[in-house]
Amino acid sequence: MKSIRWNSIVPFLIVCAIAAYTTMLTTSTCWGNAENVQIDNEAKNRAPLFLKDIAPILDKQGCSAGLCHGKFGGQGGLNLSLLTLNPESDYEPIVHHNRGRRINLLDPEQSLLYLKPTGQIPHEGGVRFGANSDEAETILRWISAGAPFSPDEPRLEKLEIEPSESTFTAVGETKQLKVLAHFTDGSVEDVTEQAVYESKDEPVAAVTESGLVTSERWGGTAILARYLGVVSSSFITVPREADGKSYPEILTNNFIDEFVAAKLKKLNVRPSELSTDAEFIRRVYLDTVGKLPSSDKVREFLDDSNPEKRSRLIDALMETPEWVDLRTLKLGDMLRVHPRRLGNGQFGERAAVLFHQFIQDSVAENKPYDEFVREVLTATGSTYQNGPTNYYRIERQPSGRAETTAQVFLGIRLSCARCHKHPFDEWTTDDYWNFAAFTGKVNTRGGGVYQELVVYHNPAGRVINQSVQGNRGQVAQPTFLGGETLPETHRADAIKHLADWMTADSNPYFAKATVNRLWSYYFGRGIVDPVDDMRATTPASVEGLLEALAEEFVRSGYDTKHIIKLILNSRTYQLSAAPNETNELDDRFFSRFMPRPLMAQVLLDVLNDVTGTSEKYGRYPEDMRSIEVELPVNSRFLNLFGRSDREFLGNLDPLLEPTLTQALHIINSNYVNTKLKSRNGTITQLLEPKTGEKMQPEALVKELYLITLSRHPTETELETAMTHLTDDSTRREDTEDILWALISSRSFLFNR
Repeated sequence: MKSIRWNSIVPFLIVCAIAAYTTMLTTSTCWGNAENVQIDNEAKNRAPLFLKDIAPILDKQGCSAGLCHGKFGGQGGLNLSLLTLNPESDYEPIVHHNRGRRINLLDPEQSLLYLKPTGQIPHEGGVRFGANSDEAETILRWISAGAPFSPDEPRLEKLEIEPSESTFTAVGETKQLKVLAHFTDGSVEDVTEQAVYESKDEPVAAVTESGLVTSERWGGTAILARYLGVVSSSFITVPREADGKSYPEILTNNFIDEFVAAKLKKLNVRPSELSTDAEFIRRVYLDTVGKLPSSDKVREFLDDSNPEKRSRLIDALMETPEWVDLRTLKLGDMLRVHPRRLGNGQFGERAAVLFHQFIQDSVAENKPYDEFVREVLTATGSTYQNGPTNYYRIERQPSGRAETTAQVFLGIRLSCARCHKHPFDEWTTDDYWNFAAFTGKVNTRGGGVYQELVVYHNPAGRVINQSVQGNRGQVAQPTFLGGETLPETHRADAIKHLADWMTADSNPYFAKATVNRLWSYYFGRGIVDPVDDMRATTPASVEGLLEALAEEFVRSGYDTKHIIKLILNSRTYQLSAAPNETNELDDRFFSRFMPRPLMAQVLLDVLNDVTGTSEKYGRYPEDMRSIEVELPVNSRFLNLFGRSDREFLGNLDPLLEPTLTQALHIINSNYVNTKLKSRNGTITQLLEPKTGEKMQPEALVKELYLITLSRHPTETELETAMTHLTDDSTRREDTEDILWALISSRSFLFNR
């Protein structure tokens, strides 16, 4: 046997090894969602495609952003789809508009598409990438190939981000995301470098242009990756650093607490202590009946030793007329029940009153919520005889009705998709108009009596797709969001089928959207927030909780009162608002109760209660409370403190944001001063009782604290207040000042 010549075979072996390694790379396997995905790494070796290669550059480099060529009308004559959400439409402007001057097929390096972004000629957008960069090379190769585009080019079918969930171990740790694009031809490409990234909460986690995530502080957020108009999310959890203390066992009242406790333990955040009885009684009164407990009710509750007293109080409050009034008020805000949207003058008022009464009666009988929604959606007849028909008068056009239906009942904002696909949502313009095709089957006609309208279902009603993208100009086909198109044979009862689909136990949106909105009423934010914008790219603050509540809602027969009782009985709701050393930064994980400004109507009612005064609302009786009033009335106070104007779909809820004007009105207005000085008010009744002995300073201070803050004053507060009550000749003015100070306090103006 001849001896081996190692000096000649080693180079050969190295070449073989490199070839084998290259082969391994081109057939590498990605393990995601328990399925093997063959990644195509030959993308750089094939001729560039417009959709796969050129369009992502426009997005990544900001060319299609709103400040550049993506805005309406574009810049410099080049108008691209916003954020490359509709890349197919971008080929024509680039290659053929302006007499094709952007592309030079004879000399690709003289093409404006290459020269401007590389800064070789003046460009208002500045240098986007270097002349020798991969982006520049790709553009030149594409132009050299004839700047091709075929309608048969593979479309992006799905975007996958890995990992889809990730828990960091410490602040400052980094992790690299990987983004895979699945195309309609079955190919899968690694587009990590081409995707555009965004952190939903940069103080928690930051992300670079290449998808490298760095944890900044404890918390949770989502990292979004966008590619060719499709978005995927990676949900990030960053726990608090260990402080050497063992994590305590967290007590739970029901399954709500179990989900919250599991999340807090994962974050290494300890919940606050349980609220005191005084804190709880004030909180639950304001949240259920919109009023404060009397001083006698507070004393009775504080003296009660029954361990079930909180649950019993919740049950009792939710059987009162005030509970019905407050729940009706919130539903009226959500549905925008207002005379000006329902007719002129007294005719609009009649329609609004009928709709209000329908809502109030439904709440009073605890009508299953699916039945309530079904009655609203399928309502027909006169708007002056059948209250829920006015739902279709609030919005007159199919598009507006579709937007309202999706946002109010499904937690989906469709308004952006009317014209273009939202960059961080899944709904397209075709989805929008096809969903509007359902409400296009609802028509109205004059009824001949006053100015009533008669709502009826018109099987022949149709909607034309009016988007600037998609199937513009075509008749929209009624299609369930994320579901199937309604068969032609079922379209005579399109609205009935829409109601069936929406309220079905299997609907992926209805139950979740409802319990999420209910949760927000008692915590100031939803589990997914905003409550009417529940996108797949928005993480739930507590994993699994929304699904569990939705399942319980369905199991209970869509009993909203049952869900609200579950929430109020949870230890999570009953936690103190006082933070501990671990949860001071928490604003979304429910480790403590977050103080909330009172609704305008509730604040006005409790202000009247504690001052012993009343308000006259238009033609309504003097003693009617603000939360009872059927129709919105003129009130500077209610406007100032942010009641819902029931006007715009994007502003359904009251604006609970404290302002300087509000503070000045409370602490320095003649309006409040007049109430304090009322000769028939609270202070007169306390200082000049018709029966019994005159109240002494200590008892007087304690009573003022009980009727405003639902608690006894501390020793310091009592001593300080009593120093202002030593002079009998100024007792009235001094008592007014103390009461004014109490109602100007954060503890009075907020539910804590």
